[in-house]
Amino acid sequence: MVTVVISLAIITMFSGCNSGKKEIKVINLSFEGMKYDRLYLLAYMLDENDLLINGKTTDGNNWTFVIPDTISTHCRWYVIINRNDSIKNQNYKTIHHIAFRTIINNDTLLGGGFNFGENENIIELKSKFVTTNSFVKTTYIEELDTTLVLQKILTDLFSMSLPQNEYLRETMQTPNFSFFTDKKNPNKSYEEFLIEYADKIKKNPNSHYYMSSLAPTAHYYKSKKDIENLFNLFSPKIQNSIWGQEVKATFERSKLEGVSNIFLQNPLTKENEKIILEPTKHTLLCFSASWCVPCRKKIPLLKEIYENTKDNLNLVYITTDESTTIENWNALMEKENIMWRNLWLTDKNLKIKWQISAIPDYFLIYPDETAEKILLDEEKHIQELYSILNK
Repeated sequence: MVTVVISLAIITMFSGCNSGKKEIKVINLSFEGMKYDRLYLLAYMLDENDLLINGKTTDGNNWTFVIPDTISTHCRWYVIINRNDSIKNQNYKTIHHIAFRTIINNDTLLGGGFNFGENENIIELKSKFVTTNSFVKTTYIEELDTTLVLQKILTDLFSMSLPQNEYLRETMQTPNFSFFTDKKNPNKSYEEFLIEYADKIKKNPNSHYYMSSLAPTAHYYKSKKDIENLFNLFSPKIQNSIWGQEVKATFERSKLEGVSNIFLQNPLTKENEKIILEPTKHTLLCFSASWCVPCRKKIPLLKEIYENTKDNLNLVYITTDESTTIENWNALMEKENIMWRNLWLTDKNLKIKWQISAIPDYFLIYPDETAEKILLDEEKHIQELYSILNK
């Protein structure tokens, strides 16, 4: 029997004669009958700069993780891994996960991510080791016409009753919320998904899982109105959370004070350039990266938009490549003969401020420095852009 107990404690810190309250969250894992040499908590952060938090143990069975509030307030969810490997490493390394399984009415539910609910003090997860699953993560590279093996993923699977932790429970009951995928019903329509998602939110309008899943999947929706309708079903508190504000930015124009004075580096010339060169015109920021296959597929469309709007629209590529891949971006720009400007986003704070959590993403900046995210997935989206520019 393997028992996992995860508990949260709020600790008040005192310094000198003045007391100042500082919240930290402590996660304690206790494994009965299972020992690990190393355990890490992987925190998926709002800015996609994921963090590994070291676990402390004296016997391999009992583990403690201390999480500062600066991390917990910006973390989408946590998973447990037992090797110091990044999930996003695109290489041949092996990734070791810990996941949980529950069986309800002969239906097998799986989940591995969890997070702290509002005012939650203790989370207890009791589970029994079942098996270790293994699968190989691959990706297809169109340009090379080949399949690349990225990682081998090993998962220690534990069985449990339906967990009390709300986040983990919802990931089990509604996996891939807002991704419009359903393995049990592959023919489910877009409208059926919208009804399902709305019903789920109505039952729990304070769900951190639902809101944090909605934020990076806005580009899957056919209209901004569909996103807004789901957003309005959440409670005011979750709407005003950092994840709620990220979703709100996908359908509502907002003021970007000072955007005309922001400089980013041109990755080819290494010179800093203003994002907005002509404030009297609209500027379309296209967030992309060299490794992003869906982004590359948009290049023909962006070329068409550029040719049709270059007199009244400034098109600007913003790459989110890392320093290790930026030369790949430069090579892509040359290969595709990109005629519009391209800049390099290295400021993580700016990425958070603009709420860029998934690419490709598009930000239309108006001459009055208001901005809104736009979709470029269907012909009607293109026509909406043209309509705005021609007003």
